[in-house]
Amino acid sequence: MAPCGRTVEGVATLVRPTSWRDWAVPTALLVWVQWELWILHPPVDLAPRLGFSAIAVGCCLALTVRRAHPVAAMLAVSSLLLLPLAFGWFLQSGAQILMMVVAVFSCGRYAARPSAYLAIPVLSLMVLIESGVDPEHTLSESWLWSLNSLWIFGLGAAFRHERLLREQVASASEVKAQATAAQERLRIARELHDVLSHSLSVIVVQAEVADTYFDRDPPRSRQAVGRVASTGRAAMNDTRRLVGLLRDSDADTPTSALPGLADIPALIDRARDSGLPVALDVGTDLPPLTTESTVTAYRVVQESLTNVLRHAGPVRTQVGLRPAPGALVIDIHNVGNGQTPTPRPGGHGLIGNEGASFVLRR
Repeated sequence: MAPCGRTVEGVATLVRPTSWRDWAVPTALLVWVQWELWILHPPVDLAPRLGFSAIAVGCCLALTVRRAHPVAAMLAVSSLLLLPLAFGWFLQSGAQILMMVVAVFSCGRYAARPSAYLAIPVLSLMVLIESGVDPEHTLSESWLWSLNSLWIFGLGAAFRHERLLREQVASASEVKAQATAAQERLRIARELHDVLSHSLSVIVVQAEVADTYFDRDPPRSRQAVGRVASTGRAAMNDTRRLVGLLRDSDADTPTSALPGLADIPALIDRARDSGLPVALDVGTDLPPLTTESTVTAYRVVQESLTNVLRHAGPVRTQVGLRPAPGALVIDIHNVGNGQTPTPRPGGHGLIGNEGASFVLRR
């Protein structure tokens, strides 16, 4: 016995509310066939008229579920249209032909494969039976009508294929949007890491300076505490901006607030104030870069100086920006003092005269 929940779900699918799209075409066909039966060219006897009228109502009711149950609707329509032949009733009705056309088209557009292909032999068999029974038609004429089932079904299948393609495009667009959003979140996370890592390193160094000169040189100690406060405020502002971008996924990146090449000299000054003897050499005719590239250049220098402070200590460092064909080259080297400095425990920074170069393409 099926679970109760599954049974209720199946019943709900069968009796789901229909929209105007389900009722519009069957209603128009029903009005048409009633006009043919009672006004245009009605049968002589009343019984065939009532019979065809009832059959038309049944066919139109079956067509209202053609989108949800296309194969069942097609079988119901074909069976009802063949029923008058058992009583010897014949009617030349364009509306009844269109009922079967709509049923076969619906199988091509809405039915699952391979059950949808049942519409083609059913329509061909229906035409064959009617041509064999109706005295006004011959069997030789049935193959022409049978061929119509192919293009009617094919037209519905073409609409189905077009709808599936649109759904695939929409799904691919959604996946692309999600990937873009994920990349943007990753970029923001990296920028947040750079901001916090650099700021905390500077704060730690300045706090150590303040502690060292607390008794011997109070003015220098207060100056170090002031740098801690200014660095912390700057880190708070940058963090607030980045968190705001994460909260508002639709907001555009405020490019005016992002750092670039013009902010590197101020970054070097802050590194000097933190106790790192660093020199900056900026070449002439630097190539124009995109906003993303200038931000990357700033973050490369910032992260490199942060690693020097954290891992190599206050050693002399040289930062150079020079042009290259279609690119900007960033050189960062620990110059040293003629002797290899002792690295801090767990350090992975540049030691002595070792260095690194980064190339940013336009």
